[in-house]
Amino acid sequence: MQVTFILHSSFFVELDQACLLFDYYEGTIPETDKPLYVFASHCHGDHFSPAVFDLAQPGRPVQYILSQDIWESRVPQELRAQTLFVAPRGTYEVDGLKIATLRSTDQGVAFLIECGGKRIYHAGDLNCWVWDGAPRYQNDQMVQQYQEELRLLSGKELDLAFVPLDPRQGPDFDLGMRYFFEAAGARRVFPMHMWEDYSVVPLFKADPHYKDYAPHVMDVSRPGQVFSFE
Repeated sequence: MQVTFILHSSFFVELDQACLLFDYYEGTIPETDKPLYVFASHCHGDHFSPAVFDLAQPGRPVQYILSQDIWESRVPQELRAQTLFVAPRGTYEVDGLKIATLRSTDQGVAFLIECGGKRIYHAGDLNCWVWDGAPRYQNDQMVQQYQEELRLLSGKELDLAFVPLDPRQGPDFDLGMRYFFEAAGARRVFPMHMWEDYSVVPLFKADPHYKDYAPHVMDVSRPGQVFSFE
């Protein structure tokens, strides 16, 4: 299994029998001749680009799994038969891939995928969006909503997870990652949505409160990084 960090929240996961591409909007995508499954968690410009449709070349099997807030009209007519639109809190199966969705705390969905004996979670914009200066009741509601959604991951024994660690949240940048570990955790967790400020990764890992989580957090530090695992 190999994971390539492309940019922002976009990752390319190569498994034995297939490849998964998450939330691509720009950057270099590894080449592959394996079946490719392209996921987009929602329509925001930093998570989805119509450029993904250029990946569907003759003789190359590509399937698109898109959040339903992405308009069907954005999909080329000839690729709509290869496109599945998904809603929050849904379950789907595509070519043996089992897909469940969670409801984002921003827009669209998060993905929980079972493929080739691996269980993979990509949060999209499902995060604990607490902001300094926001009304207390609003931040409290956000924490409650986020924790409630994460309960759907409890007991899932995740192999890979891609979770926001957003420096724009200032002193609360760690909350989404913290609550994710408290609810579920994963063997390997890739921080994302960092807006190219990768300093939050060592900052999180150095916090003594998170010493049990730190070994599971991957040191994402630059686009194009490749992580290989058994």
